[in-house]
This record gives sequence, structure tokens and C-alpha cells, in this order.
Amino acid sequence: MENVRVRFAPSPTGFFHIGNAKTALYNWLIARHCGGTFILRLEDTDVERSKEEYAEVLFDCLTWLGLDWDEGPAFKHIPEKGDYGPYRQSQRMHLYRREAQRLLDEGKAYKCFCTKEELDAERERAAAEKRPPRYSGVCKKLTPDQIHAKGNAPYVIRFRVPDGVTVIDDIIQGTVRTENKEFDDFVIIKPNGDPIFHLAVVVDDGLMKITHVVRGDDHLTNTTRHVMLFEALGYQAPQFAHMPLVHDEKGQKYSKRMHGANVLDWRNDGYLPETLINYLALLGWTPEDGTELLTRDDLVKKFSLDRAGASASRFDLKKVQWLNGQHIRMLGVEDLRDRLIPRLQAAGLDTTAKSTEWLTRMTAICQEKIKTLNEIVTYTDFFFSEPAEYEEKAVRKHWMAPDALKCMDEALDAMEQVPEWTAAALRAAYETLVERTGNSLGHYVHPTRLALTGKSVGPGLFELAELLGKETSLARMRRAIEFIGRACAPLGTTPEGQS
Repeated sequence: MENVRVRFAPSPTGFFHIGNAKTALYNWLIARHCGGTFILRLEDTDVERSKEEYAEVLFDCLTWLGLDWDEGPAFKHIPEKGDYGPYRQSQRMHLYRREAQRLLDEGKAYKCFCTKEELDAERERAAAEKRPPRYSGVCKKLTPDQIHAKGNAPYVIRFRVPDGVTVIDDIIQGTVRTENKEFDDFVIIKPNGDPIFHLAVVVDDGLMKITHVVRGDDHLTNTTRHVMLFEALGYQAPQFAHMPLVHDEKGQKYSKRMHGANVLDWRNDGYLPETLINYLALLGWTPEDGTELLTRDDLVKKFSLDRAGASASRFDLKKVQWLNGQHIRMLGVEDLRDRLIPRLQAAGLDTTAKSTEWLTRMTAICQEKIKTLNEIVTYTDFFFSEPAEYEEKAVRKHWMAPDALKCMDEALDAMEQVPEWTAAALRAAYETLVERTGNSLGHYVHPTRLALTGKSVGPGLFELAELLGKETSLARMRRAIEFIGRACAPLGTTPEGQS
């Protein structure tokens, strides 16, 4: 495909929905795969609901996802760019009114003076006669003299639906044929002169020379009206591709009330943008080789609409979590470190007291463990302050056995004898202890981890002990031994050397 021009045209009327993100992603991938143009356009004609704060949320989400646009409106520090602007519908009203007037002049639209009461009465008659409500078309029969006689009476402009059949060759849904008589003459301009969505979107797509319209299949019915307008206005109609909507794990439309419907939920929960675009791409599309773990470059190289499916896919949280873990492993350690530091700081942990080199080492020993960025807090908070308590379940398992004190004394002795405080030397000391006593490595590792971190899981013991430092590690071991002797030793036993 050459000279591809695609657009993402959200309304800034609320948070950025996960379905919007998928639509933006598919359009962005098409543009990048084909060397085309990705256009961002704001459909902000709904004055009551459109707010600049929502537009800025949109900007933040697209920026976080890495979906940069080639043409679009001004945002914060980014100026408007492109030759087909303005890119906010609220600044294009004159274009919609001009094109509506052209349709009037060419007899393809007409003024409708029917009042709300008259239209309501029509609907009531249709309901009483058990037939679909349709506009009677009374005003399209008005003569010029009758229209002139209306004076300044308010009116809407209706599109005169032509006879015949409208055919849409949809890239995803296949051929869709609709008898035009199924539609009554629909409104394109409101009484106040503002455009209805159908007119505005067609004028924008036509004047901006959009070649492909890729959007949710909930717009498929609208597309018949849009094709009629494209033909009436003499624009080159784009190719259409209507993709299935994003469904939740129950197979239902992803409700706005659900956690995760808002793209920022995923950012706040510690997921990577690389993960989200990887997973959203797979909701309705599969690469030819069936690979699921895909980088941004992989997606750009492999994506094509001919492998997009028409059936909805269910959101699978476990798969997203797995993908996130994989993408975390793929990051460079310095990159991951810089993403983790704000999470630690947000949790109240003072990272400024640690050197960059230390924070990099801390990141390295956690990279294979964490599934989300937020998990770094529970995996590393013990580095920044002494544990206030020990995991109750782990205490019962590792510190209430008859030989718990002996085990901890042996581990402390092994640590004290380490010639150099490194992970390798600590491991060697514990392996020597295991060989001497005949116990398993886990017999010493798990109680020691609990003493140093207060937890039963975390980074590798020897690596975290090295980072924690010898003085702190030994002090926490002695504190744990006191705790065991005071609170955890089974009845009838006492710490060695006490009576």
C-alpha cells in the first residue's frame, strides 16, 4: 500500500478506554508498517462533555504507549503539525457548514422544519401501529416558496438518502450490502448549525484524504450512511476495516466501570507500555508465525490487516501478567532501574540514599522475579528500613521447628566466617555448612531470608545479603535469633547456653 493515511479520532469526553487504545494501536501499526501517515484528530464538537483535561489525558496515554502521530493538534509543549488542519473538530465548523450548504444547493439535502412535538407524534403513531419509527419525509416535498414562507423558523438539514444499494467491502468483515431504503433521511446539521457526527467525520476523512478507516465494529452500521455521504460529496471513499471490540474475561464488552478499562489503570498497576501494545495487538490479530511475545519493532514489521479476525477475543489477565514479566526481562537493567525508582519513591522509600550503581545492582537481582513494576516495593522495601514484622506463616514454618535456633546459630556462624562479603563467598559458606551438617540448602536459606527481609520470597538470598551489607545482615540475624528464643521456640526448649 502506498501513500497510506490513517487516523485515530477520539472524543475527549472521559478517560482513555482500552478499546480506544487498541484502535489507536492498529492505525499506528498500519501507518508505520507501510511508511504511511498516522493522524490524530479530536472529535470535540460535544461542547458539554468535551473537556481539555480529557484531551490532556489522551495525550499522556498515547505518549506513554509510544504511539506518536505525524499530524495532529497542539498539546501542551507540542505544536500542531500537518497540512490538513485544524485537527480539532471544534475548529472546523465552517467546513461542515460549507459542505452541508453544497449538499443543499445540489439537492442532496434539504431543510426540515418539523418540530420536536411533530416528530414525537410520528414516533408514537409508529409504535401504536407496531412499525419501526421513520421520518415521514414531509419536508423534502416543500417547494422553494413554502421554504421561503417559513421565514426564520428553526430547521435541521437532512440528507436525502438515495435509492439503491450501498456496498461496503470491509477488509475484516467482508462484503456488507445494505438496501438504502432501510434508512430514513437522517439529520446532518442541528438547528444551531452544528454538524451531526456522520457529516463531520466524512468531511474530515474526505478533506484529510484518509485512505483507510480502521475502527470498532460498533461503527459498521454508521458506515453505510458514511459511504452515502462520501459519494454525495464527491470524495474518494477510504477502505474500511471494522475490528471486533475488546471483551472482558467473561466475553462481554469491556465495561467502563471495570478496573482496567482505563488505560491508566495498567500504568498505575505497574505494567509496561510494551506489554499493553503487545497484548492489544493480539486481540484480533495473529502474526503468521504465531509468535506471542513481540516487541514494538516486531509488531511494526509483521502487522497487516489481512490477518485480523472478525471474532471478538477475551481479555486474559494471566496472559497479560506473563507478557509483562517477559517484557521486564527484556529491558536493559539501567532502563528497568529508571522505571522502578519512581515506584519506590511513590511508596515512600528513600532511593536518594543509595548510589546509582547500588540501585542498578538491586534492579539486576530482582529483574527475573517481578511480574509488574509495582512488585519492586515488596521485593526490596527491607533494603531501605528494617522489617517491622515477620511473615506469620513463614515464622510458623521456619522458626517454630525444634532445631530452629540451632539452624540460625549455624547460619550466623557461617556468615561471620565469610572472608569477603560477596554473594559468591556467602553461597560457598552455606554450601560448606550443608556438606558438614547433611541438611539441605533450603534448611538454612529460608530461615535466613526471613531474618534479613521479614518475608518468605524475594530476590536471591546471597545477592540480597551482599547488597544489604555485612553489618546490617549480621545484626538482623542476631535480632531474629532473639525473636525466636523469645517468642517462637517450642515449649520446653530454650536458646542454647541459657537455663
